[in-house]
Amino acid sequence: MSDNKYEINIVPNPHGGFYARIPDFPAIFTGGATAKEALRNAQEAIELMIEELEAEGEPLPEPKSTFSGHCNIRIPKELHRLLSRRAQEEGVSLNAVINYLLTRAVSREKASKRL
Repeated sequence: MSDNKYEINIVPNPHGGFYARIPDFPAIFTGGATAKEALRNAQEAIELMIEELEAEGEPLPEPKSTFSGHCNIRIPKELHRLLSRRAQEEGVSLNAVINYLLTRAVSREKASKRL
């Protein structure tokens, strides 16, 4: 499977199923009946496009978007205090608590949009 260096956007199709868009490969048009299938099809399409470009001696596009995994945000002092206390109570870092809570919130939001 692809190494995930290229961004894949899964978008609901108003008529059913999902589109998969790859900003770095605008010629790729794929999708699937489910979001998981659309993602799998997009990864396969990227692999095939890379193979084709390499076979033709063409350069691969540089990813338009890169994500470092780092972001700095400002939060209210009270929220900072609550999160810090929770981290202390659970014996983990503040970063771990924030990462867990954000992941859980995004997962719930994705699940509610699928219903």
